[in-house]
Amino acid sequence: MSRHHIVWIWGSLASVLLLVFMWWNYSPPAQFPDERQLLREMNDALDQYGTSDQAVEIQKVIHADRRHVAVPYISENGNYGMSTWTWRKWNWELTSLESNGEPRLWMIDRNEPTSYFLTWNIAPEIAAEKLNAYIIRRRDYGMTDGKNYYSPRVQMSREIVLAEESFGAMPLPPTWLEVMQSAIRLEETEPFSWFDGYSSAAMQFEFGWDAVDGNGKSVSQEILFKSPQYSYGSSDYQFMMVINERELE
Repeated sequence: MSRHHIVWIWGSLASVLLLVFMWWNYSPPAQFPDERQLLREMNDALDQYGTSDQAVEIQKVIHADRRHVAVPYISENGNYGMSTWTWRKWNWELTSLESNGEPRLWMIDRNEPTSYFLTWNIAPEIAAEKLNAYIIRRRDYGMTDGKNYYSPRVQMSREIVLAEESFGAMPLPPTWLEVMQSAIRLEETEPFSWFDGYSSAAMQFEFGWDAVDGNGKSVSQEILFKSPQYSYGSSDYQFMMVINERELE
């Protein structure tokens, strides 16, 4: 067999393998499962976890993008939880299930802030009327390479009226993204980064929340989420700290 034919065979094989890889990993997602199938898979996961609680009601299906979906739910024990699903290898996979809807930052791609979502699910009968989400970068100054530097404080908030949105998965507000991306662009001008594979600029920011009643008084986390917490699976969640009013400026 000539060298030309050998090269042609290997080239054709590589092309076929590439097509198979693209088809397997990047094919359009199938229709998202219906409520009955979602509950069955969630309860199978809970059985594996060993809890007696069961998911009984799907509140909404929220598409973050074509391949990532958030599904808030209510359990038999009255928990208001959150689950996330990912289209992976020709299957809608339950990637995480949290028994309470405490606000969290869902990072679909840790390196891309535009893929970050705020998620929450709070029982409507709780006295809280508003949920406030915060992004904060603390004031910092010092010296590096013989040069002084100063980073001003950043504090922005997003108010969520719980009577209108007691649960949800919401992309970060545009103003938050603008500030984070500005920090990332500045970092890219530096000769090196301490963190490979994850933007250290994004790590400068903290995310937090608080809830207030009709009189503007804080509602404690213990009142909002009374039941013991259980968690199944893993997802790119970052817990958001509870903000004390004294920490705000």
